[in-house]
Amino acid sequence: MMNDVPEEDQLRLSEVRSDLIIWIVERFRYLRDSGREDDAVYFADEWYEWLSPDDYINESTTFYNENELQELYKSVND
Repeated sequence: MMNDVPEEDQLRLSEVRSDLIIWIVERFRYLRDSGREDDAVYFADEWYEWLSPDDYINESTTFYNENELQELYKSVND
């Protein structure tokens, strides 16, 4: 699927995903270190696929054109 995406967009996507992973890990550690273990567990549960190295590598990132999606929604409901 990434073969259809321009290389510049692939690089940007990789950068955004990497930044997101760093934020997730930092937020989890902050919650845990602040004594908010329950919040840390709930947070980790929400982001599990991103925290698991095996799942993260295989996780697809999908983009959509909002206008096209709205048009499709309207056409299906008409």
